[in-house]
Amino acid sequence: MRIAATWYGTAAVHIVADESLGIFFDPWFERPPEARPRIAADPRGVDLQPLDVILVSHSHFDHIVNLPDLVQRYPQAQAYVPAVTMENCRRLCAGAVLRGYSRGLADTDWARFHTVKAGERVEALSRDGTVRLRATAIKSAHVTFDGYSVMRVAFNPVVLRRLGYYSKFLTGFPKKEVLGWEVCLESGGESKRVVFFGSLCKKYAASLKDYSKCDFLFIPLAGRKNILPYAGVLTEVLQPAAVVPIHYDDFFPPVSYAVDYSNYAKWLERTMPGTKLLELVPEQPTVLPT
Repeated sequence: MRIAATWYGTAAVHIVADESLGIFFDPWFERPPEARPRIAADPRGVDLQPLDVILVSHSHFDHIVNLPDLVQRYPQAQAYVPAVTMENCRRLCAGAVLRGYSRGLADTDWARFHTVKAGERVEALSRDGTVRLRATAIKSAHVTFDGYSVMRVAFNPVVLRRLGYYSKFLTGFPKKEVLGWEVCLESGGESKRVVFFGSLCKKYAASLKDYSKCDFLFIPLAGRKNILPYAGVLTEVLQPAAVVPIHYDDFFPPVSYAVDYSNYAKWLERTMPGTKLLELVPEQPTVLPT
């Protein structure tokens, strides 16, 4: 089975199986100009064919702002989201959250939003009938920010001068339930398992053994200056054949910062030599090794 992945910064990832079935995780493209790396894709023009299923981990702005755009542009796509994501998207589209942002979604668009809870399953079939998707929502939680991450924002003069602006992003998108996703892809008698998290949590690590030995783990590495104690626990439990780092970029400065995960890479090489580290180039489709 051919699986290609394109990373658009933060946790926004487009996966295509056998050029027939497309999944998008945590859609957000509209980064500020000072974000690094620069993302050229415009949510109202980017070509994401095929796009059949959108899976959301949680409801922070950097995971859902462009979800309405994708649902509106791709009438075949079905979105599966925590319940609060639906509420946040309705407020966002009504112009009640961000100045200058509103979207006019039709009732038929809203009908393709489906709320899910941990443990619930989603199934989809590619339009040509060759690829089947079975996805399970995994109970998770948001990363616990360390003191460094909190203090650099709390005492940042840029943030303090524009507190009203930044507070819209930081408090206007309540997260409540946080999910991970296990995605099983089947094609031509072959199957592959992808596990995706939009935020790094070790709180429920012991319960993840049911998802171990996955083929690919998309692991977010933001929120802590030293990410190894969190990433290491999750990786050891899941025992993936390959890990794909995401959400380590400087996506919303000065609130965010680029995370140096070199200690995790060295730990992985030393502790789990059979697990590959796959580093994606932003906006460059990459065929994942099988």
